[in-house]
Amino acid sequence: MNIETLRKLPKVELHCHLDGSIGMQALKEITNGRETELAKKISAPVPCESLGEYLGCFDAILPFLQTEKALETAAYDVIRQAASEHVVYMEVRFAPGQHCRAGLNEIQACHAVLRGLERGERDFGTRSRALLCMMRGQDETYNRRTLEAARALRGYGVAGLDLAGNEAAYPVQLYRDLLEQASRWAIPFTIHAGECGSSENIRCAVEMGARRIGHGVAAVNDEQTKELCRKNNICFEMCPISNLQTKAVRNAQEYPFLKMRQENLCVTIHTDNRTVSSTNLTREWNFLAQTLDGVDEELVRQANRQAAKAAFLPPHEITKIIRELEQYEA
Repeated sequence: MNIETLRKLPKVELHCHLDGSIGMQALKEITNGRETELAKKISAPVPCESLGEYLGCFDAILPFLQTEKALETAAYDVIRQAASEHVVYMEVRFAPGQHCRAGLNEIQACHAVLRGLERGERDFGTRSRALLCMMRGQDETYNRRTLEAARALRGYGVAGLDLAGNEAAYPVQLYRDLLEQASRWAIPFTIHAGECGSSENIRCAVEMGARRIGHGVAAVNDEQTKELCRKNNICFEMCPISNLQTKAVRNAQEYPFLKMRQENLCVTIHTDNRTVSSTNLTREWNFLAQTLDGVDEELVRQANRQAAKAAFLPPHEITKIIRELEQYEA
């Protein structure tokens, strides 16, 4: 299976951070020509010393994402990138509170991103929704504004919520009240968990109502966690290249994607951060195909169907995406 075949295969992406995925053309536009200087600061080393070093890349780009125009440009560009490799549906996640440093409020930031996603769909055909990230390390007032924005815009381009940030420093239990409120409002959410070696964080996330787990590689050697995830139909959003950068896994040959699939877990593949990790969805799949025996075209198709089924969309929209995935012929 060559890389061009992979590029042409229709794909679904559920785990892609807006601020970590801005391409060079958009970077040039939003930084007024400082893209070369900034590009070095927003590309993570391989490997990083820690997840904290990886997350530090975002500090460089956020000052440039404080206007509606910049956010719309960034969102539009992510859809352009995705369409170029035949992503038929994607969920783009961002933390609206991170874009309120120069006068915007959360709703204004969300509307700007949603305009970019909608314009991208019109121009390139890739359908999308936004996920709003509550952030570890922020206080409850900050995260409650994000939660309330998700409630206000659910069905108007926002599909659900995420809990992101430094998992090792801020365990999921700290956010129980917010997650319980999201469940009461019937807002689906995913949680970054098991990226820093803690399978307990995955169990806690599932017990608090997460429908998907971001990364989740720590589940691989924990039978209790895997059984809980099977029982609750949890989908894992794995991001191989990012996981190697942050040392969530020790080496490529030990990447748990195939092992977890063979154990009847829903495991899907995503980019995490296209720019920070210098990747795209085609590269992620090619990396797995070159590293692990058994990654073939049919497996790629199966995993993308699973990703579609795990999307935070109404059933009739999921059916349309699956139909589009299945209609493609190489």
